[in-house]
Amino acid sequence: MDNYRFHCCFICVDADIPVLDQHVEQRVDSMIDAGLLGEVYEIYNYNAEYTRGLRQAIGVREFDNFLRVYMSDEKGHDSTGSLFVQSKNKDVKLLKDNTREILHSSDDNQLKILLAEAIDKVKANTRRLVRVQKRRLTRLQTFFGWNIHYVDATEFISCKSDELWAGQVVSSAVNVIRAFLTEERSAVPDLETRVGRGMKSVERNLWTQYICKACGNRVLRGAHEWEQHKQGRGHRKRICRLRKSQGHSYSLVEQEVISNSS
Repeated sequence: MDNYRFHCCFICVDADIPVLDQHVEQRVDSMIDAGLLGEVYEIYNYNAEYTRGLRQAIGVREFDNFLRVYMSDEKGHDSTGSLFVQSKNKDVKLLKDNTREILHSSDDNQLKILLAEAIDKVKANTRRLVRVQKRRLTRLQTFFGWNIHYVDATEFISCKSDELWAGQVVSSAVNVIRAFLTEERSAVPDLETRVGRGMKSVERNLWTQYICKACGNRVLRGAHEWEQHKQGRGHRKRICRLRKSQGHSYSLVEQEVISNSS
């Protein structure tokens, strides 16, 4: 931690994956009941692009198919004969009420099926986000040496007990902070003990130099920086263009793109 500007104490409230998955599903259901669909409706655009801005967030793009069908009964034409959508005049509160009716309707109509599918997609994408966040925390520990103290909230999430929150989660976090402030290393394991083995296993990889020829021989230092670069929009677009231009010989290009030197 000597390389950091500040002496930091990182605490992560964590829980077992099955419990988090159940919590996520219940949370999405609560958000639907509280009017999530009305909020999505307010920013909905029939020709929206879901790759930028707020619309790419989880809980927005998943409802596109449902809203298209829901709003189709009020389509009309302007003076030029072009198709336009008048459904924005629908009241958001009405949509919230209709959401309940659609979900609890006795027949499996198209709207009910589409709405159920959209909600399932939101839950699946949120569960996926949980796993992504866990992996990111692991990388922060492994590649950057963050000494993250995990506080287990599994039992609290399962039981929803204020006593468990105070006794297990808050109390554990307070103990970590108190030990951190008083430098009680016996209670708060130091950085070398916590991540020493992981740092040794990736030390060589941290200083590996990657050269991305698809992006003009851009140099990336370390596996983490390389992985982040590969996920970038610009890199993926260039790879896509290479794939189209090279055709069946793309595999050879890809081998050159992801080549690295020590």
